Amino acid sequence: MKPKTQIFLLILMLITACSPVGTSARQNMLQNKSFAHLYFETEEECLAAQPEPDFFQNCHQQIDFMKDKKVRIMLTDILWDGNYKTQGNLIILTFEPNFEIPTGEILFEIVNPSRLIKTDDNTIWKKISGDSIWK
Repeated sequence: MKPKTQIFLLILMLITACSPVGTSARQNMLQNKSFAHLYFETEEECLAAQPEPDFFQNCHQQIDFMKDKKVRIMLTDILWDGNYKTQGNLIILTFEPNFEIPTGEILFEIVNPSRLIKTDDNTIWKKISGDSIWK
């Protein structure tokens, strides 16, 4: 191979290695996925812990990553809509500040494609597969 060709290939490799492909790949990994932090191990435990028949306590927290970097999170019984971006292994969620998210920001660390950690309280959020959070 000629030296000019080698130099060209080396420059091309360096340029592509420094591109933000990793960030896009992480965002694609999250799109149309949901994760949950369960308060109980099983659905039966959740139902047994309900204080009365006419009042239902949440059994989990949930985050839904949607297209166009949109996100929806349920921390109590209110759904909050916002945006997300990835930076390395971090997912940065931004919302209008509110009583549940006073700073307007929540951070998650990506452990692997099926597990996230919410950084402020170290809770584990597992990917929801299928139509039940209990699987």
